Amino acid sequence: MFKKLKKTLSLVRQETGKPLHAGEVYHLWETLTSSYNLVSLVETYMMNTGDRELHLLLQGISKGTVLTRINRLEKILKEEGFTVPPRPSPKTLQGKPGAGQEVKLGDDEVIRNLAAWVQVLLMHDGRAIGTATRESVRKVFTDIVFTDMKAYTMIINLGQKRQVFILPPPATARHNSLNMSEVAAIWDELEARHLSVMNLETYLANTGDPELIRLLKTGLNDVVLPQLERLENVLKEEGFTVPARPVRRMQQGPPGRVNKITLSDAEVVQILLAAMQVYIILHITSYSASFREDIRNMFKSFLSTEIEFLQKMMDLASKRNAFNNPPVVSSKRG
Repeated sequence: MFKKLKKTLSLVRQETGKPLHAGEVYHLWETLTSSYNLVSLVETYMMNTGDRELHLLLQGISKGTVLTRINRLEKILKEEGFTVPPRPSPKTLQGKPGAGQEVKLGDDEVIRNLAAWVQVLLMHDGRAIGTATRESVRKVFTDIVFTDMKAYTMIINLGQKRQVFILPPPATARHNSLNMSEVAAIWDELEARHLSVMNLETYLANTGDPELIRLLKTGLNDVVLPQLERLENVLKEEGFTVPARPVRRMQQGPPGRVNKITLSDAEVVQILLAAMQVYIILHITSYSASFREDIRNMFKSFLSTEIEFLQKMMDLASKRNAFNNPPVVSSKRG
């Protein structure tokens, strides 16, 4: 793990000659301050519970947040010449665990609130991944989102063991069936992938660029269609009828002549980057809505694949100067 961290930080140093843009600074700052708030919240919960198992989980989340989020984000901002805000004073020095507040939180409330907080942080992570055009910054947030998912899994597992969550109604009478929120999340993903098929095939018909065609086919055949099949199979296994797939648009005409109004290759790239930002958030939303482990793992794998494809598209956009970045921001080093 430390070798991986050292490699990431080395990559950050290599890119310091290229200034961060305003969106990257915003997400670095937002994630850092949210991480400060999470540590304060977790430490407050630590002072509100005498339960050893819950206390150890909270302690691990607090220390992990400092190591994997705060230390790394502060380092990037400092290296860019920004002054980071002071860290909040520790709450663990204000008394013994279980005696931190006059009005006590129940252990069940601590677990539910903690799960909700991590869901918020996952959203921050996803937005930052889609916004960052500097590879090293995007990698930091990619590492963070999967670390946060591990923490979320621990929280969900503890909460399920203690039956603290108020689950949506089951969708069928089957044992361990999907609940209503999981079915809704899968259906949203299914509809989104139908749109992906229609759009990617339309974009393929709009371009004669061999490099862009290869990338679009990779997105269609290695990302969209396999995910669509997995979603359909899950619904079928639960006894649901899946909607018909969109009419295929391939070979309806020669590439680059889809209609009278065509998109430029740069516009196709920009549209795809925007779409992938939306899909990253959709996968995280679906992941957060799911309590069944196999469904969460499916959406987690979708997110990983999406980020890998985003990297390929970012590389192409960088080569083609297709980014519409916010203004770059200079450090105070002058």
